[in-house]
Amino acid sequence: IQSSLYRKKNISKKEFSRTPFSKTGSETTLIGGKLKDKTILRHIEPEAFLIWQRLYESYDLWIKAGFDYVPIEPIQSFRLNKRGLVDVFSGVLDLSLNNWEEISAEFVPELHDDKRKILQVLNENKISHGHTHNNNLCLRFFRHENGEVDFTKKPRLYLIDFDQAFLL
Repeated sequence: IQSSLYRKKNISKKEFSRTPFSKTGSETTLIGGKLKDKTILRHIEPEAFLIWQRLYESYDLWIKAGFDYVPIEPIQSFRLNKRGLVDVFSGVLDLSLNNWEEISAEFVPELHDDKRKILQVLNENKISHGHTHNNNLCLRFFRHENGEVDFTKKPRLYLIDFDQAFLL
């Protein structure tokens, strides 16, 4: 169980590196070295970032919706770059909901219920994510002390990739 971000890239955990990740929309940079599998760098428009940040920092909003965590892609740090975009260092999650459904039906109804609740919160706050397909919903599995995935617990679901977010 791991993110598909690095699947087709030869990125080392031993050497620091920055490698562009091909995707539609905004730019993403994969980071190698000690940050591999922990941090990626997204480059997005300030308006979209402010929506992402607002959702990420609104813990009470998510508690009211029934979550005991914030189901939004984790923001580790950010800065405005010279091109006027916001460089956002964000946490790497596990695989997408789409990938999970291809390999297992375990927890799928509960995960779709979480998806419905996430989208409802966005709707109630007049926010459009822009592309809430199942590849932009990622799981984070609980792990045992040795790092192995605990398949007895439902993973947490997170909405990611806020480059197309806007207020309705």
